[in-house]
Amino acid sequence: MWVITGVFAGGGLAGCAGAPLQRGPEARHAALSYYMQGLMHERSAQLAEALALYRHALEHDYQSPALYVRLGATHVKLGQPELALKEFRQALALDPANRDALRWMAMLQTSEGKIEDAILAYEQLLEQEPADRFVLSTLADLYVLQGQLPKAVELYERLIREYGSAQQLHFNLGVLYGRLGEFPSAIQELSRALELSPDSVEVRLALGLTYELNEELEKAAAHYEDAIRLDPLNHRLYLHAARVHAASGHFKDAIESYQTALDLAPDDLEAIVGLVRLWMRTQRAGDAQQLLGRKLQERMHQPALYVMLGLVYQEAGASQEAVRAFERSLALGESAQGHFHLGAQLAQLDRETDGRRHLRRTIELDPNHADALNYLGYLDAEDGVNLQEARALIERALALDPENGAYLDSLGWVYYQLGDLDSAVAYLEYAARTLDTDPTIFEHLGDAYLARGEGEKAEAAWHKALELDDRLETVKRKLESFMNRAAKTSDE
Repeated sequence: MWVITGVFAGGGLAGCAGAPLQRGPEARHAALSYYMQGLMHERSAQLAEALALYRHALEHDYQSPALYVRLGATHVKLGQPELALKEFRQALALDPANRDALRWMAMLQTSEGKIEDAILAYEQLLEQEPADRFVLSTLADLYVLQGQLPKAVELYERLIREYGSAQQLHFNLGVLYGRLGEFPSAIQELSRALELSPDSVEVRLALGLTYELNEELEKAAAHYEDAIRLDPLNHRLYLHAARVHAASGHFKDAIESYQTALDLAPDDLEAIVGLVRLWMRTQRAGDAQQLLGRKLQERMHQPALYVMLGLVYQEAGASQEAVRAFERSLALGESAQGHFHLGAQLAQLDRETDGRRHLRRTIELDPNHADALNYLGYLDAEDGVNLQEARALIERALALDPENGAYLDSLGWVYYQLGDLDSAVAYLEYAARTLDTDPTIFEHLGDAYLARGEGEKAEAAWHKALELDDRLETVKRKLESFMNRAAKTSDE
């Protein structure tokens, strides 16, 4: 027993971290003996024996926070978190500032997913030890998990001030600034991280994403290409590069990047879909159809591929084939996009009842599917039915995408049908400014002008519609009728 008396001689157990507080000489000796034996058994992984010995110690000193901490720690090692939490709470009831209990409690609550409780424990620890690096960094991470990003930013900034620059700290801080939409600060921190670790693919990717979100597409592309040079077999990097090249109008570069991604990962859906969309955009529908056909022959029967095949058929004017492709997509797995495209196609084929059913199902699956909200509302507006409901649907779509010219046109058309011509003209004029390449908008605007008695403006709007699409027979008839009436009025 010389170890016991040697370690704790002179000042009692109260001054020794992790040892029980004592009440008297006999109790002191007994509790200490059981405590030390328990500790040795715990360290030897003889956990059941350790528990028994700690409980014997409690018989002699039931007010020792340290004993409850050891009991809790042993329960943790036995995989008994609820029993452990009970012991830690008892320790804190006796000593609310007990650091060992707080640390164990915090770590256990974190592992159990009780993030709010863990945060409270770490905040208490931070009050006691403001410069504790582990507590600072762990609490920062928990704030991130809880969505308390400004608090996490504050702690990462403290870590950098107190412990100096480190690549990971600047990286984490940069990512947080990006999530907060503070892109200049994000770029600054990520650039600092890159200085500290020039060959980090992770940092270059984060910088690329941040520049992309900040609409600095050329800089984004440069960082993605640098990342590719560092890790040329990572197909995900080519997808990022392709996306930015496409957004910049560099379609050739985008196609090459998607093709490389597909070479590295032949079954990657994002690469297939991205490539198909680009080919359709660049008038290469045949290439798109060929790729999709090949992948389907390889038994890549993914719903998304059939959706894309349907869009290819749609572009080629093969409406029935498009319907079958969309239906095949839904047979393989229900999706909002599958229902939307099938509903839109059926509506265009004058099968509005079926089309509306699929559009409603789209919204059930994805209440924020703006295109479906707008399309369903527009169908009602075109038919002059359910106009208040149509307005509500389109307003929901506009709330999701306020500058969408097609949605603005739909709302203007609803107001036209409701007889609110001033609101109709206001929204249709806004739509025409936002999307000045859509002949339908100018046709609607012409109709609204005419209804409001502004014939010259109506004529100009219809002429604009025909400039954009000279095949619009309805617009031609409207113009002819208007000009005939104008001539008749002039003759009179």
